[in-house]
Amino acid sequence: MTNIKIIAMYLPQFHAIPENDEWWGKGHTEWVSCKKAKPLFKGHYQPRIPYENNYYNLLDENEQVKQAELAKKYGIHGFCYYHYWFQGKLLLEKPAENMLNNHKIDIPFCFSWGNHTWVHSMYKNEVLIEQTYGGKQDIINHYNYLRPFFKDTRYIKKDNKPVFIIYSVVGIQDWELMKNIWNELAIKDGFDGIYFIATLTREGNIPIAEEMKFDAAFTYQPRFSINATGKFDYTLFYYFKTKICKRIGIVCKADYNKVWKRILRFRQKSKLPIYYGAYPDWDTTARWNNRGEVHVNATPERYYSYLKKQIEKSINEDKDYLFITAWNEWSEGAYLEPDSQNRYKLLENTLKALTTEK
Repeated sequence: MTNIKIIAMYLPQFHAIPENDEWWGKGHTEWVSCKKAKPLFKGHYQPRIPYENNYYNLLDENEQVKQAELAKKYGIHGFCYYHYWFQGKLLLEKPAENMLNNHKIDIPFCFSWGNHTWVHSMYKNEVLIEQTYGGKQDIINHYNYLRPFFKDTRYIKKDNKPVFIIYSVVGIQDWELMKNIWNELAIKDGFDGIYFIATLTREGNIPIAEEMKFDAAFTYQPRFSINATGKFDYTLFYYFKTKICKRIGIVCKADYNKVWKRILRFRQKSKLPIYYGAYPDWDTTARWNNRGEVHVNATPERYYSYLKKQIEKSINEDKDYLFITAWNEWSEGAYLEPDSQNRYKLLENTLKALTTEK
């Protein structure tokens, strides 16, 4: 097996919380959106149904144990939990906290701080909870909350530095202060600092991450390639097309093969180490209905072919990690977990891509 470590992004929104009850209705989880999804054109794969109707609750630690075992069986190195911190207020934190306290959930993990404001929809500016930053004391409090996670033997570390991903490099405040304080506190805890990774959702994020002196970055796919810049090509056309479709309420379709061609064409043009991303499928209509995006022509076989090429590219450029969107983004159609149509094929093809020789 290759030395590339695949890290799958992990959404913890599969259990009810009071805030989601208030905003979306009692008992709301990601499954609610999935169950009400409908096919919007001929051949449209909706609703997405988990294999054997396993609409799990992430407060059930046995489910997390099973997920960890399944992921490792098929070559996934670890999970990257989305982490939500709003000046000390936490949301969707219980699955990660349960994992911390239950070593039977035996898989490496790290965090991506989803430091963005939550709104009611992408079309209205109705704020549900605003991402704010509280200065020095909040920065210290944030680190103190994360300390036991960083110290856990399962937490992913690079060069004796806990890996911590920032989702919005554009929106973060007091970055230099945060970076300096966290590195100092980490060194006191016996680490060599924090390994900060920037999430790249567009090419324009690269010079920003360089200027901010991140340790590394990764291309969040398919968003990085859909938010195309520069040379006019299919994905640049698609970028503008989505703007129009969403305005008038028409499902916007992209060709999975063409998006992947752009993904594979990208080469690092930065002194900043850039890890590559991958994705098995993309369909946001469960969340946004007819204003969603669908990548047509996605199949487990095509996913295998493209993932293998992305792995080979990573090996040739001496990368350690490859990030996949996602383990369980069911409302975006981006998941590796088994479903009723493809069963275990996406997981099987992930392992196959890691183990098959050129």
